[in-house]
Amino acid sequence: MDTRRFISFEGLDYSGKSTQIKLLKEYLENKGYQVYAMREPGGTPISEKIREILLDKSNMNMTERCEIFLYSAARVQLVQERIIPLLKEGYFVIADRYVDSTTAYQGFGRQLDLKMVQSINEAATFGLLPGKTFYLRLLPEQVYLRSPKSGRTLDRLEAAGLDFYRRVFQGYEKIVENNRQRFVVIDATLSIEQIHRTIVEVVKKTALGDS
Repeated sequence: MDTRRFISFEGLDYSGKSTQIKLLKEYLENKGYQVYAMREPGGTPISEKIREILLDKSNMNMTERCEIFLYSAARVQLVQERIIPLLKEGYFVIADRYVDSTTAYQGFGRQLDLKMVQSINEAATFGLLPGKTFYLRLLPEQVYLRSPKSGRTLDRLEAAGLDFYRRVFQGYEKIVENNRQRFVVIDATLSIEQIHRTIVEVVKKTALGDS
């Protein structure tokens, strides 16, 4: 199974992942490729139900271990039901978050044991990792500048506070340092067009075979 067509996007909330995924999907489809874009948690009926539980602000008493097992349960279903079959069919699979989010948010943000997190991640993915991961780097303080100040209720994770996001940010920095071949770090404060051009150039070289 060729994982070069498995691409994930990582970063703090409001880093622009959704916009860049949409643009990349359109670019690849215009080139004639079949593309499946999905978000985590989610992507299957079962996974979407789990997503509702995870983001529901009324579940503030959810324990850290319960949280990681719910995320991972959603991921198992997604990997087995969608990602693996689609990659085998030659699709591009673009993920809005994957195991690196679990390591950053639950491992570093919730301060769970990192060895336990790694074991859970491996079990939930059957060892499947993306060929490339684009990390849209945004400082925690910039997250709060971009977040909506009115008109929308924050979900359970968004309401976790600045200290939580600082730990998550430091987690991402360490994950990138340990996985330099897979990660492409992009300044999330650049223009949408600049970021998209960078992503396309990397995808052309690594997944499309263009020079």
